[in-house]
Amino acid sequence: MNERSRIHAEEVYVLKIGGSVLTEKGKERTARKDAIKRISKEIALATLHTARKKLILVHGAGSYGHPQAKVYQESGEVEDALVTHESAKELNRLVVSSLMELGLKAMPIHPLSGVVSKGGRIKYKIKEQIELALEAGIVPVLHGDVIMDEKEGFRILSGDQLVVYAAKEFKASRVGVGTDVDGVLDDEGEVIRKITPVDVDKMSIKGSEHVDVTGGMKEKVHLLAKLASENNIPSVLFNASRESNVYKFLTDDENLFGTVISA
Repeated sequence: MNERSRIHAEEVYVLKIGGSVLTEKGKERTARKDAIKRISKEIALATLHTARKKLILVHGAGSYGHPQAKVYQESGEVEDALVTHESAKELNRLVVSSLMELGLKAMPIHPLSGVVSKGGRIKYKIKEQIELALEAGIVPVLHGDVIMDEKEGFRILSGDQLVVYAAKEFKASRVGVGTDVDGVLDDEGEVIRKITPVDVDKMSIKGSEHVDVTGGMKEKVHLLAKLASENNIPSVLFNASRESNVYKFLTDDENLFGTVISA
């Protein structure tokens, strides 16, 4: 068995932290620095002190991406697309720096540099970068971004799409999406503990109250349900704003919390 095939035999976790957790979504380009620091500590504790060696981290853009992307969608100007990318990179730098300050090896992977699309059909060219990072014990840190499109100029690639791509490509044993709510909520505000692909079309799922150019909770649930039905990879939507939840997700195999989406 060669080195790369061993990655697929080991546990690969894919974790996404939403932009609503890391930023003030109502205030443009405003980071929640305390949240970034706390989550970085939880990731560092889980990866340095346990056997969780293969982690792919994705984060949303929050107020560093959604307002800027909305401007681009309305203007269609190249300059506005590039501003969106630079802003998302700024948040990514904060996340990577925070992880490295705690002793983790972390590196950014910017989708604009390695993902393209043609009329919405996405072509990922970042597998090797992620694979080499995992082999070297590095946490690759991806983020929602703009990407170039052969027909449309630029389009938005969400962090949730990257989660699904990474989970499928590396046969993830666990997928987590950390948001600022306790899971998918029903009409009475109670957490729905389990969702199957069959349930999704019947459900009424509330969207984001902030500017969200990627579809919010509805899109998350649909993407993760498709991941479960087509690839038999389960995922959990949980509240990453609550202290210790990220650590629990990475270390506790028995007690899943939030909303589990599985086939």
